[in-house]
Amino acid sequence: MAELLSSFNFEVILAPSQQGDDEALTRAASFSEVTGLEVSISTEALAEGGYNTGMRQLVKGPEAGTLVLKRGLTSDMGFWTWVQRCLSGPFPLPYIGGEIRLLPPNGDRGAAAKWSFVNGLAKKVSGPSLQGAGSGNVPIEELHIAHEGLRRTA
Repeated sequence: MAELLSSFNFEVILAPSQQGDDEALTRAASFSEVTGLEVSISTEALAEGGYNTGMRQLVKGPEAGTLVLKRGLTSDMGFWTWVQRCLSGPFPLPYIGGEIRLLPPNGDRGAAAKWSFVNGLAKKVSGPSLQGAGSGNVPIEELHIAHEGLRRTA
């Protein structure tokens, strides 16, 4: 039987396209949560004459979900600089690609599973919710990345 993997140890590697002055993006950042590792296929129902058992389903194409990366607030301004470049819309756009690697639970080198995405842009950035002293909470910021394709590579 295959070994079940834990979601506790993972790394995110971001790769600037280096076409749109995107070198300010931090490549090595720590994230506490990654969501949006999903792809769906859009379909359209079509009634076909002579086919009486239901509607035919035509495939329109894949749709990639939005990746959401959460991390503790840092003093590194790399993401915010990159977001500003995405918002101001200079050409070429500062696309990024990346990889999410799930690490093996036993500490072996390599990745137990990998997902890669291409042509990502900042879709949304949320700053942290701030609370008064004594709350013990770490301020978390979120980065939402719209991209053009996600695939599992390992």
